Amino acid sequence: MESIFDILYIPMGYLIRLAYSLTDNYLLAILLFTFVMEIILSPFGIKQQKNQVKQASLAPKIAAIRKKYAGRNDQATQQKMQNELMDMYQKEHYNPAGGCGTLLIQFPIIICLYNVVINPLRYICNVPKAEIEALKTFLTESGVTLDIRNEQIAIINHIRENVQSFTSIAPSLENAVIPNFTVGPFDLSQIPEISFSPFNWLMLIPVITFVVMILSQKITQKFTYQSPESADAQNSASMKIMMWTMPLLSVYIEFQMAAAIGVYWIFRSIISTLERILFSKLFPVPKFTEEDYKAAEREANVKEKKPKKENKAPVRSLHHIDDEEYIARQEAKAKALEAEEAAEREAAGETTEAKNGAAPIKNDDKSTYKNKK
Repeated sequence: MESIFDILYIPMGYLIRLAYSLTDNYLLAILLFTFVMEIILSPFGIKQQKNQVKQASLAPKIAAIRKKYAGRNDQATQQKMQNELMDMYQKEHYNPAGGCGTLLIQFPIIICLYNVVINPLRYICNVPKAEIEALKTFLTESGVTLDIRNEQIAIINHIRENVQSFTSIAPSLENAVIPNFTVGPFDLSQIPEISFSPFNWLMLIPVITFVVMILSQKITQKFTYQSPESADAQNSASMKIMMWTMPLLSVYIEFQMAAAIGVYWIFRSIISTLERILFSKLFPVPKFTEEDYKAAEREANVKEKKPKKENKAPVRSLHHIDDEEYIARQEAKAKALEAEEAAEREAAGETTEAKNGAAPIKNDDKSTYKNKK
């Protein structure tokens, strides 16, 4: 063991060597390798699915606690709600981060696979580092130019047709499995480059990776439990941007690495999607009724908020022209004013009539007037 990382590199190289020995095809070897790795990592996938089932089973209790503190956004209340949620998680033996293992372990696998792919003499052919250096020195002194980015791949491509001629320099080549990286128009050991004249077929691998990753994300979401909070987050603009960012980042990385890495990503996206569908059928997420949520609210002592009484009084406008009481008062004042004016007119009319008519007859003169008559 020449490096501490050989603890991971050597077993991974052995898997690819075994897969190539069985298939005699580098593309199929990567497919078989991906399938074996997914089987090895399947316990993490099962744990992730069970964690989602557990989270779904707590949905009524989580909703009840959130409803208990609904409408109060101050920091103290929010902290109290989070503490109550964490206490409930601990009581129910649920870890919110329990399903992240599969995601965290994928990145180290990519790094290990990259080192195995670009160093096939060491990890696939199982040639010691000292013999690799001897081969490199011999070829360089013979006038062979080796690509510094893929030295070991260039060495294999140069010695593949006449391996026996180099066994004196590297005895380990005697019984080594020498892979052929070319599959049809694809040399999976090379780094994809954008070129149309001549057409570089390796460009298609990053494009296929992008399409497969987008479809895989959309299908996986349908078979993955999402709490109401996470569902809202998924619909947010930032999450939609992230859904497109990760595949685009993968495309960029693939233009910096050997094409075999992109092939692995394609196969892994397809297999992991099928795996997610299978686990969702084997470990289905529970569903709850409205009564289940009501029971959880009663258990959490959530007080039912009484609906506010409707204010039957008319809404007062800031403008008097829309105020009914003001209009009524103004009408009453107008009527009173009209009555006063009418009374004044009537009084004024009687006075005028008295001035123009005959003088009134006194009571003591009535009898005299009658006698005269």
